[in-house]
Amino acid sequence: LTRSPAHPPHDCVRRQKRRELDARRSKCRIRIGGHLERWCRLKEQLGFTLHSQLAQFLLDRSLEGLKND
Repeated sequence: LTRSPAHPPHDCVRRQKRRELDARRSKCRIRIGGHLERWCRLKEQLGFTLHSQLAQFLLDRSLEGLKND
């Protein structure tokens, strides 16, 4: 059984979709280096369940501080 180029194997399609998803996801990724442990500890201490919640909190707090300067 041969496949025509117009119909790539299912695994190739799956790999391509995964690459596209990874590319979109990497655009939103923020690298914090060796600070992940501190980040997670702060997230837990403040009672956030999602990393995005902590990020929003810190951004809002930072902007408030800039307005007060």
